[in-house]
Formats: sequence, C-alpha cells, structure tokens
Amino acid sequence: MREHRSLLLLLPLTFTLTACSYLGQIAWQAADQAGRYSAKQVAVPEIVTPPGYRAVRVVNGLNFPSAFTWDADGNLYILESHTVPAPMLKPKIVRVARDGRIDRVALSGPGAPDGDTAIGLTFHDGWLYFSHEQKDATFSISRVRPAGGAVETVLANVPVTGDHDINHLVFDAQGNLYFGVGSATNSGIVATGDPVNEKWLKKHPEAHDRPCFDIQLTGKTFTDSAGKTTGAFQPIGQSAAKLVRAESPCTSSIYRLKPNTTQPELIAWGFRNPVALGFTANGGLLVGMQGADVRSTRPIAEDPDSVLRVREGAWYGWPDFGAALTPIGADPLIDLTASGLAAPDRTLVVAATKPHAAISGMTVLPDGAVLVAEMGDFKPMTDPHANVHAGFQVERVDPVSGAIAPLYRNRNDGDAQPASTLDLRNAFERPVDVRIGPDGNIYVLDFGAFITLGGAPKAFPKTGKLFRIEKVGG
Repeated sequence: MREHRSLLLLLPLTFTLTACSYLGQIAWQAADQAGRYSAKQVAVPEIVTPPGYRAVRVVNGLNFPSAFTWDADGNLYILESHTVPAPMLKPKIVRVARDGRIDRVALSGPGAPDGDTAIGLTFHDGWLYFSHEQKDATFSISRVRPAGGAVETVLANVPVTGDHDINHLVFDAQGNLYFGVGSATNSGIVATGDPVNEKWLKKHPEAHDRPCFDIQLTGKTFTDSAGKTTGAFQPIGQSAAKLVRAESPCTSSIYRLKPNTTQPELIAWGFRNPVALGFTANGGLLVGMQGADVRSTRPIAEDPDSVLRVREGAWYGWPDFGAALTPIGADPLIDLTASGLAAPDRTLVVAATKPHAAISGMTVLPDGAVLVAEMGDFKPMTDPHANVHAGFQVERVDPVSGAIAPLYRNRNDGDAQPASTLDLRNAFERPVDVRIGPDGNIYVLDFGAFITLGGAPKAFPKTGKLFRIEKVGG
C-alpha cells in the first residue's frame, strides 16, 4: 500500500497516540488549532545534504499535509488532510505569509469541499487549485483566491471511489491543467479481505476499475476470503464479463483540461497510480507512478515505483505490467491482441525506485534532473515478507542515464529511516512533496509521523513539517 489512499485509509477514526520517545501524548481536541503552527526556523543537521548545503525546518505543527505552493507575492500555501479521514481534520489550506504569520485560507460557498481528504495544490493565474474528495466519495478539482472566499468548481464527479484519487496538479506553459487519476484496486481485482478495499466496499460495492478504451479479458478470476469470485474490471462478486466497455472519465489515467472548458481530454492510460507530474524544459510531461503491493487476491511482489515519460495516446500496461513497464503476474487479465493493445514501450521509463518507496511528489530542476519525494514503505502492510525498507527520503534522478540516488535523507547507516525510528526530533518522517521555491531553494514537505508498531498503523497530528535546503551561510 504505497499510494496515498491505500496507505492511509487503513487508519481508524481514533488513534492510540502513544509511541516512540518524543511523540508522547497528542490530543485530538487540539489538533485543529491554527495557533499550534510555527514558522520558527531551526537548522536540522540530522538531515544529510550535499556538501555546502544544510536543511532548515521552516514550518512545524502541520496536520497530515500533502502538497504546497506559492502565490505571485511569495506567500506559502500548504494543503492539509492528505487521505486521513479523522475527526475535526477536514481539508484545509494553511497560509504562511512572507513575514511568518500563519493563518488559513477561508473555503466557503457551495463549492467548498465536504469530504475528508485532499491531495494536490498549485497556484496558477491568480488562483489556488486543489483536488479534494466530496461527501459522495467522488473527487473534484476546485479553485479559490489566495485571500480566501467562495470556492469555484473546476471539475466535479470524477469516480474515484476505490483505492486511489485525483493526485497532484500541474499547469503547462499554455495554461492547460494536467492531473492523474489512480486505479480503484491494487492489481485489477476488487476483493473482500483486502485491507484497503474493505474501507470503501460497504459504501460502494459497485466500485471497480474503469478502462479508457474497450478491452477484452482473458477470463481469469479470483476467489477471496469470503468466497466471492471476481473478474478484472468488475465489481465485487462479478466475473462474467469478457468485453469491458470504456468509461469516461476512466481510472488509471492522465487527463488534460484546457482553459475555460469542463470536459477533460485523455492523454494516456494504463497507470496504477500516477501521483506526481512535472514538465521538462522542452515541455515534455513526466509522471511519478506508484507500483503494486503484496496484497489482495492478486498480490504483486517486487514492483518498484517509477518516473515515466508521458507519450500522448500511449497505454502503460497496468494491471498486467508494473511500474517499470515489465510483465507482472503469471496470468494476464487483458487479452492484448483482442483488445488491440501492445506491450508498453520500455524506453518511456526514466528511472525506477526500490519497491515500496512510495513516490509522492516530484519536481524538475532547471538542469533537467528530477527530484522525487518518497513517503516510504508501510511494511508489513505493503509486503509482509520483506524486511528491507525503502523511501523516507528525496532522491535525484539523472534524466539521461536514469541513475537514481539519495539526495536528502536522515543521518544514519543503512537504508533511510524515519525520524521517529531514529529518535530524531526535527528530521524527515515521510516526505510527500518537493518543489523549487521562489528564492531558488529546494523545499521538502513532510507528512509527519506514521508508524506501524506491531502492524497497527498510527498517525500523529501536528507532526508535519516543511524543510528548506539552502547554501550554508547564504
């Protein structure tokens, strides 16, 4: 469960908030108080950076943040709530003014979000655009002025009632809005007993993956722990379909919405969870995609995350090809020949991470290098058989060679680990976004403490942070 929803919807509505040295006791009653935020800047030597640079904590006390941006005046905005449906913690946009004052952007009117979660945030042409859940579990993209006020709906009723959501948002130079829509399931099959599917099955038993074009199935079916036999791209307990018709909007896809329009255009499809998007200097679109987990009735092992070049009109292979565009599973679900499809082009792979790194944010630097924020694995939930950890850091991808290596991570030997594991007070827990600031520095947004002691997930409010990577002395 490396993607936003499949990781964090495992959380119960109440938490046992005792763990890990400095975390101590945290009261939910205080979790929604804006006064708890802090813009006090603190150097963080526990985060390893390249020589000549250092990490500085610039915002503290955030509640499950997912994305951040700046307006034209250099004021900072941070979207809170991620995919944690918790009491009193609805989606919010926190504003940090240039002088350090912290408040919230008022979200009002009939377009204001009434669901529990929110993912993407970006500033464009005088507006803050953000993706968020609605009460009926569909997702919307909305916008609001930085000063706050009435929220305007840009796109509504996207049917993402399964594992994943509408993720990060990005605009191109022409003002077109791009966004990714994740899959409904881990690997194409809805299943009772899947800990993520269980969170939405009772309310939405009709939910399933929706192809962007007509596909012919191989007829492969899977029987879950409740004895229900289900086929690919079908609701729970249904397996008779051989031809599955296209739906619009579809899941596992990337869309483009042109200015002053309400009908998005399909760019490419066949992605499991296309989380992060970014443009190269020549206008090429890149996507950071999360691979599959070892769960459900069709568990997939050793599937990495990846950075991919997006080719308009292309199919990227999910659920029969992994994030590195190689075949997964012994028995394919889609009959490629009958569906008019071919195996995806592996030259579209820029780089791949370790399995379960959980790419959650991405930015492209002026020199073409790509930075990916990795939220980190959630083992044993993501893979009960592996002990090697992945993620919990920011990695740099060379776009020419495809080489990928840690750039910012906590100071420790071996694999990168979260601060709570290392008993560090101000270092990384789970990086979820990375961006270039208006000052030219790199900023890293951290979700905060989320631990899996004894296999039971626990998240801690007010532990989210924003870090700046800056030159020493400058």
